[in-house]
Amino acid sequence: MPHPSESRRSARAQQPQRKRLLKRKRFWIPVAFLVLLIAAGAWLAIRGLQAKAQLEASVPLVSQLKDQLLAQDVTAAEKTLDEITPRVADARSLTSDIVWRAAEYTPFVGSNLTAVRELAAITDNIVTDAIPPLMQVAGTLFDGGLTPVDGGLNLDVIAGVLPDVDAATEVLDEAEAAVGDIDTAHTISQLTDAKATMAQLLATLTPALHEAQKILPIVLPALGSEGPRKYVVLFQNNAEARSLGGIPGAIVPLTVDAGKISLGAPADGEDFAKFAESIVPVPDGVRDLYALAFGTSILNSTVRPDFASAAAVVQAMWRDSFGEEIDGVISLDPVAMSYLLRGSGAIPLPSGDSLTSDNAVSLLLNDVYLRYPGLTEESRNEQGEFFAQVVNAVFGALLGGGTNPQSLAEGLIQAGDERRLLLWSANENEAALIADGDLNGSLPISDDKVERVGLYTQDAIGSKMTYYLKQKVTLSQASCAADELETYRISTDVTNILTPDEVEGLTFYIVGDGSEGVTAGDIRIDALAYAPPGSTISAIRVDGQPVEFTSFHDENYPVARVRVSIAPEQTKNITFDIVAGQPGHRELNALVTPLVYPTPVEVATLDCTTVAAR
Repeated sequence: MPHPSESRRSARAQQPQRKRLLKRKRFWIPVAFLVLLIAAGAWLAIRGLQAKAQLEASVPLVSQLKDQLLAQDVTAAEKTLDEITPRVADARSLTSDIVWRAAEYTPFVGSNLTAVRELAAITDNIVTDAIPPLMQVAGTLFDGGLTPVDGGLNLDVIAGVLPDVDAATEVLDEAEAAVGDIDTAHTISQLTDAKATMAQLLATLTPALHEAQKILPIVLPALGSEGPRKYVVLFQNNAEARSLGGIPGAIVPLTVDAGKISLGAPADGEDFAKFAESIVPVPDGVRDLYALAFGTSILNSTVRPDFASAAAVVQAMWRDSFGEEIDGVISLDPVAMSYLLRGSGAIPLPSGDSLTSDNAVSLLLNDVYLRYPGLTEESRNEQGEFFAQVVNAVFGALLGGGTNPQSLAEGLIQAGDERRLLLWSANENEAALIADGDLNGSLPISDDKVERVGLYTQDAIGSKMTYYLKQKVTLSQASCAADELETYRISTDVTNILTPDEVEGLTFYIVGDGSEGVTAGDIRIDALAYAPPGSTISAIRVDGQPVEFTSFHDENYPVARVRVSIAPEQTKNITFDIVAGQPGHRELNALVTPLVYPTPVEVATLDCTTVAAR
């Protein structure tokens, strides 16, 4: 055991060594580095949490801003933008200092820090450089820029928003590319989700702006910025159905000059000559299919389910009757008109009626024929005068600035989606734009993924009875044979909603004059199926019973037609079976005639045991 004095001497000998160690640089360097790492980590953690909080708070505000702009609430949108701007600027500042950038080179953590910095910078760029010009566009257009004044639109105001649209689009395009370049392969899931959310937001914004860039320069000349344009507006009458909707009940010339819109005197069928042969070239097969109806009468201009054909007939007949060239044709029906009236108040008519969104369809397609039966020339003139009054009153209301622009836009969109608004232009650029917007009323066009068929309805009496027609369509398909060619079944249930008690109160103008041999109150229609080019229509059944049919064609579309009569309160089922022209599965879709009542289209499973063997 060592002597106590020796232990004390050993302890005293070690004290200078400790003091010397504390004075050495190699001791303090790692300590300092460790302290710096701890400090930097704390710095990054604090700033990262602050940036995270600012970005997370901005997400619902950005969504709120988008909703406010869509609702045309520019004042509220400006307040939201004021709240977002400092938040995203703060997030960018917090993630861009030298400590943050240096830490991006560390393993594991670095990729997350880089993604946060890039997302913060992109968000700041959008809020700072893209949203303000969009707000300027919204403020200009929504604050009266699209409101007609003295029957016209201010084209200078519309043209003035183009630079702001271009500026916002450029920023959003750059942001979309930058988001795509963010590497989230090794980041935490929250950052992967944040990138996806940003990409989705940009995917909803940039296409709309690109459309605006494309549309506005074309729309301005269409509104007369380079000289007057003359259009003809067809008001299709769904109470007497034709493939595109109905017969042209009123035909109104419309002139647009530097945004100023003026109406001419309405015309009707009596103002146009009838022709023994078509006034325009007849597509292959159409003469046999429509039995000389195509191109011989303005009232049958909508018989073929292709609006370009209808417009060609209208253009030629307008030239023949009035000696004028027209630049375009616009088609609406009373259902579409009811959509446009949602944003306006009741419109008083000289007849004493009050036209609203709720009563427009019944008043224009049924009540008028009960009030003016059409038995005499005077009564028929009263019908024409009533329709002229409606046209003038509606256009007066729409062009008078009293209609809510958002409601009007929503009505136009719904009418276009239901093929109740159709457009044709003689200008190739405008025609291409119309086709891109699917407003050209073309025949069904299939592609690699979707097979499109057409199911069209024609009144076959010469009446206004299709006002009482309701229709439901069911689509089904299956591969039922060894050749793997699918069978497509288009099944339609057509219902006469009249009751027997209601028939007696109808006028001859509604039920028909009896010359067709149809019992009063019955609806007689021709149902036409347009099959995809290359396919074959193999069978038609009415109420489950096979019927013989003649195979027609319209250019390269196989077509079949069947005629049925539907008594009051009766429903009949018509099915068309079509064999695909090539093997493989494609989604089945159908275009239908826009009748008075919307046609629901449902999808069902096809039972192959009900398909005829081939």
